[in-house]
Amino acid sequence: MSWSLDSLPPELFRYILTYLSPEAASALAQTCRKMNAITRDDKIWQQYFFQRFTYVIQKIEYSNEEYLSIIAQKSFKLPDGYTWQDWFVERSFQDKHIRSLLNEIISTRKHRIYNANLISSTYGLLALDVFKDYFPPSLHASKSISLESRNLTREYYSLEIARLISRQAGLALLNDMKTRQNIPTEGKALLNALFIIQCFHPHGILLQLTRLHVIGKRIVDDPMFSTLSLTEKCQLILTTMKNENFLPANGSTEYYDISNSFLFSTFHGKPTIPLTLVSIFCALAEECDLIARPLGLPGEVMAQVYQTSASNDAPSVLIISVFEGKIMTLDEINDRLADFLDEPLTHPLPVTSILELISRSARNMINSITQYPTSSLNSYGLYAAVCVLKRLGAGALPFTFDSMMHVLKEHFQMDIHLFDILASPLGTNADDLQRIQEQDANPPVVELKRRENSSPKYFIGQIFQHLQYNYWGVICGWDSSCMASPVWQIRMGISNLTRGATQPFYHILADDSSPRYVAEDNIDILAFTCIENEENKLAIFRRLCAVDSIGKQFERLDMTNAKFIPNLELREEYPDDFV
Repeated sequence: MSWSLDSLPPELFRYILTYLSPEAASALAQTCRKMNAITRDDKIWQQYFFQRFTYVIQKIEYSNEEYLSIIAQKSFKLPDGYTWQDWFVERSFQDKHIRSLLNEIISTRKHRIYNANLISSTYGLLALDVFKDYFPPSLHASKSISLESRNLTREYYSLEIARLISRQAGLALLNDMKTRQNIPTEGKALLNALFIIQCFHPHGILLQLTRLHVIGKRIVDDPMFSTLSLTEKCQLILTTMKNENFLPANGSTEYYDISNSFLFSTFHGKPTIPLTLVSIFCALAEECDLIARPLGLPGEVMAQVYQTSASNDAPSVLIISVFEGKIMTLDEINDRLADFLDEPLTHPLPVTSILELISRSARNMINSITQYPTSSLNSYGLYAAVCVLKRLGAGALPFTFDSMMHVLKEHFQMDIHLFDILASPLGTNADDLQRIQEQDANPPVVELKRRENSSPKYFIGQIFQHLQYNYWGVICGWDSSCMASPVWQIRMGISNLTRGATQPFYHILADDSSPRYVAEDNIDILAFTCIENEENKLAIFRRLCAVDSIGKQFERLDMTNAKFIPNLELREEYPDDFV
């Protein structure tokens, strides 16, 4: 018996198509009419769409119905007149444009800020589907790639623009909150408010909160849960939070750590503050069909849990100190707050608004920055606090316009929209914005560093160990002599070095992600080559590749020669280092 394609059922081909890529399916459609007809099955293209794309909307609108991290990834209704194949093709063309803009950002300094903001304003969250393919392995769980195969510069700019998009999403959500009337306070409301602050974190909007769905379902699916009293249900949620590593901070160092103000740290096992713990408790209570609201008190945030009954009786109310993991009586709270209250609290307790609590979180961040001014997250926390306090009108900023401008220029050069938020009363922000835009359109000429007779001994990209402090680093620039201020030289004891300030000094990136300025006397290039254990060498490579800004300077790692290969900009500035 002879078989032909025409004799085979279409269902068989549709099954096969699910294993093909969209590009392969399109090629197959060109082979004959039957294949063309079969590959037009819109259910197949719907499957292709959700295999290829994670984000389905350009921006998030504030909602209390679902976790904000999920809204941008939920199924959506096709625009009128579109098929799934049409929508797939349109998204593919958008992705192509995003990639071309990214390539331009990487290859030239001209219009870098403009192009980054063009991507953000035109495509928003949709662009994350392009960038996520280039993220470092630490952010891409399914990504498996060797250190030498990584394009560090592409990783860097993809992540930087994704962070820009995330911060702009946070600003849009703050604007949305400000214009809404009667924002609910129960359930996931507080967690969503803190997620807006999370948008300003380095991992930003990429944090997923769906874990709470899983935890809540596990609690509710226990046959015993429905038989428990309200008190027992609350105790079970508290115990579950502890088992899931949602833990209270211990001691002032942990308590005032600015990372506590970001959900990312909490969802990765770091002990945290009452405000964050209460947000998780209220969300889990809602997963368990309970009504829980945050209660803001002087120096404390607790949760109120309600259980309504079928009768007309007043609902049962419990007050939970989530931070301490226990149920509190009203008398206990009044005794604790006696020095802060004009009169004792009585039932019903006041409702604390979500706007008040998110402003409280912003002030917590300012306090953390004051307590520990050297944290690597301080610039992100300051940015978030500024946006919350300015957008929601929650009081004057506790710092000067000039100090915030310094942070903006140092850490957030692409965020030109922040000038509108700062809005200096003197109008100087307009001049600063114009200056940045002019430099972006016409970047200043790079001052070349040429090697002469008294040239530095070491080269851009070399890996070294600091002779005094033993950290590892990579050289990313040099001066023929120390160019730091006299005050810095005195503080660092430069005059005590053998060759003092007249020797070459190197700009370096340390394995703790900090930029530093190091004298040639303190650089040990041979230390790395003397390591015999290959695993130890690999660990150093990994630490240096994980430095947040490594891709701003270097394109890739050359493990054979134990050095980093600079990108085009660094080669242009130090031409003699790369003959």
